Amino acid sequence: MDKRMTDREVYPTAWITLGALGAAFLIWKHLLGAPVVSGCWFYRSWHVYCPGCGGTRAVTALAHGRLLEALYYHPAVPVTAVLAAVYLSSQTVRRLRGGRGWALRYDVRWPRLLMALLLANCVLRNLLLIGFGIEI
Repeated sequence: MDKRMTDREVYPTAWITLGALGAAFLIWKHLLGAPVVSGCWFYRSWHVYCPGCGGTRAVTALAHGRLLEALYYHPAVPVTAVLAAVYLSSQTVRRLRGGRGWALRYDVRWPRLLMALLLANCVLRNLLLIGFGIEI
């Protein structure tokens, strides 16, 4: 039996995740009063970047429509956002049309790609920091 995830599992999971993120944002913004997000504990403690460093700045830049800036801060964030937007919109349109038309299909290589981006971002940032003293 093949245990790979398919569009049947990924599509509703993606919508549930998007809804949960939206609810978390509304709670953060309206119930908590949008508190300032503190810096990375990992960076403060160890003085090296973690795989997620730059992610918050990338999300903020993306929310303001600054795609290149988001790519600079953390490439996994805009790649994930674009991939999710194309996937969800094309799958939704296809499902509304009774299964007709083109739709981006989930591929098991997506998580590997995103993990590679996380790792590459972390390694490159730390090489620049440790080797050349360049903070991003």
